[in-house]
Amino acid sequence: MKNYRPIFLLLIVSIGFSLDVYSGGKLSTNQAAMDVTHYDIHLKVDPYKKTISGKVIISFILISKPKKIEIDLLDVYHVSGTAINGMGLSFKHNHNKILIENPNLGLFKTHQLEIKYGGKPPEAKKPPWDGGFTWEKSDDGYPWVAVSCQSNGAHIWYPCKEHPSDKVDGVDITITVPDPIMVVANGVLQSMSPEGDRWTTWRWKTEYPMSAYNVNFTAGNFLTVEKTGYILDKPLNMVFYVLPESRVGADELLNEAEEYLNFYASHFGQYPWMKEKFGLVHSPYWGMEHQTINAYGNNYKKTKLGYDFLLFHEMGHEWWGNYLSVADWADFWIHEGFDTYAEALYIEEKFGKDPSKTFVKNRYKKQISNKQAIVTEQNVSTDYYLDNDVYYKGAYTLHSLRYLIGDDIMFASLKEFISMSKDKSHNQTSTAEFISLIHKNYGKNIQWFFDCYLYRGELPTLMVEEETIGDKKYYDLWWKDDGFLMPLEIEYVSFDGKRNRKLDLTNSPLRIVIPKYSDLKTDPNEWLLFNRKDSEK
Repeated sequence: MKNYRPIFLLLIVSIGFSLDVYSGGKLSTNQAAMDVTHYDIHLKVDPYKKTISGKVIISFILISKPKKIEIDLLDVYHVSGTAINGMGLSFKHNHNKILIENPNLGLFKTHQLEIKYGGKPPEAKKPPWDGGFTWEKSDDGYPWVAVSCQSNGAHIWYPCKEHPSDKVDGVDITITVPDPIMVVANGVLQSMSPEGDRWTTWRWKTEYPMSAYNVNFTAGNFLTVEKTGYILDKPLNMVFYVLPESRVGADELLNEAEEYLNFYASHFGQYPWMKEKFGLVHSPYWGMEHQTINAYGNNYKKTKLGYDFLLFHEMGHEWWGNYLSVADWADFWIHEGFDTYAEALYIEEKFGKDPSKTFVKNRYKKQISNKQAIVTEQNVSTDYYLDNDVYYKGAYTLHSLRYLIGDDIMFASLKEFISMSKDKSHNQTSTAEFISLIHKNYGKNIQWFFDCYLYRGELPTLMVEEETIGDKKYYDLWWKDDGFLMPLEIEYVSFDGKRNRKLDLTNSPLRIVIPKYSDLKTDPNEWLLFNRKDSEK
């Protein structure tokens, strides 16, 4: 098995996509008219020829009348036919779109679109960050197949409405592969049946709402390692599909997963998919969050503190991203920033505040670029994100918010945010909705905080002027940025030992006096992101 070098990036934002296609953007009028409710995927996957072929049945409701039925699918595939409600229809397939004239379909009724297609899918050059298939072999020589599609979109492997705003009610996934490899996918295994000479069809089904990019499968000569976990005292089927060469360690990994699941559940509510499973599948790439079946390729590596951070992060997306989702990639930090910050909370709870402070400083703060806003105008696609600030600055923004509003309000708000009734369907949310919740729970309008940290790239500037007179130092401190009113911790040494104070800073200078022999340390506990500009009188 290849030894894949870990890189703590879960979206290829800093090195670019191999495919010039993306998820999201502004919905066309045609697609805005469609509410997709179900995907029924039937594919034959040939790892020796590196081809896929079959059909997808898309159930949808029209909420307005489109000129055309519009579905996304890469042009690399040959579409051999389309039919709506059993009636074959002509179509055009170009510019990664399938366009079918609307045969006067009724509004607010369920229709079924069948698309037959096949071809060679793109191969992912740097999975999971760039989209496509990974065609590998395990140590025993059998095919090992995986799909990556979050960044570039699910239309790189099956026809769909490729947009985060439309979560379907459920998915059926039927994949035929050569023996002896098996298919692992979202939801619950329904059946497996031989298909001719040395082929087997695997049928999976999920009845939970799911985003198109989360539909996924992996195929390989896996062993099945299972246990019944207890999440907040409720039983959950936990399973790890692992290659034989990595069987040792699989049981321990599931035990770790149970601990992490209980951490997430206690902080953010019960595991969302209790009726199906918590699944892991051994992947030929590092990892990715797929609903109920997380791709795992970290080879049981642990941090210096002794936990598997990749496992911890990816399973956290079962709450942040898979259950609570955004309808526009402009709000993508809710997926990644919230989940990334959960790791700091876990370290604090398990190992203490000092290790957590060090983690926040070294893992988050040192990797923030501040080149662009992490929340932008609506209707963006995944190509907007040029760096990893949705992860690290998103997490640090929550860290600073916690400092501002206090632990009680912060933690109660996080739990409420993930479970409260949403404006959109299937538990979709937005940054504006989160901000509104914080204002309600805190009882104060702190839009200045969000404007600074979320809606612009540059950091606030702390102005510091120092003057020594006699045996004392005089400091004037203020925020240069209009309207930015963040309290600031300071630390210095006085005659009776170390002093720690919190200053209510504004845009006007606030003077403090400390002994001449002391130095002034600002933000000693690493709560804030800011630039400091010093000048001497």
